[in-house]
Amino acid sequence: MFEIKKATIHDTELILKYIKELAIVENLPYEVSVTKEDIEQNIFSKDSNVGALICYNEQMPCGFAVYYYTFSTSTGKKGLHLDDLYIEPSHQGKGYGKSVLAYLSKLAVKSNCSRFEWWALKTNISAIKFYENIGARKVDEIFIFRLDSEGINVMAENEKTQ
Repeated sequence: MFEIKKATIHDTELILKYIKELAIVENLPYEVSVTKEDIEQNIFSKDSNVGALICYNEQMPCGFAVYYYTFSTSTGKKGLHLDDLYIEPSHQGKGYGKSVLAYLSKLAVKSNCSRFEWWALKTNISAIKFYENIGARKVDEIFIFRLDSEGINVMAENEKTQ
């Protein structure tokens, strides 16, 4: 029996484990520096807009998802962004990932979101095929830009930007 439950602070270690496993599976091109304290503070604090789910098969954990709310000025509504979705390899191909996306889609409807979005690494071909097979479309008209920690600090210290 497959179940999806909202994660609690007691799931912090499991979430950390899954984040690290996902980074290995995806061959993440940058360092994973998240700590237990980061998860506790940023997912489970009372003012957080981040949520996490734990997936269970036969009452045993088998995956997780982390999501957060965004805002779209063009629609004037919230959006839901899926940051990570990971199902343990031995549980893949059973429809669990699709169930998580359906669960989050219902949450997006309930929260009056105009969008439900996520990213996939270009090298994660199996995830891209999965997402396309469920009807998700790639958004080719935008680029993602990012400042890392160092870039954020440099920008914050600069009075003038070009």
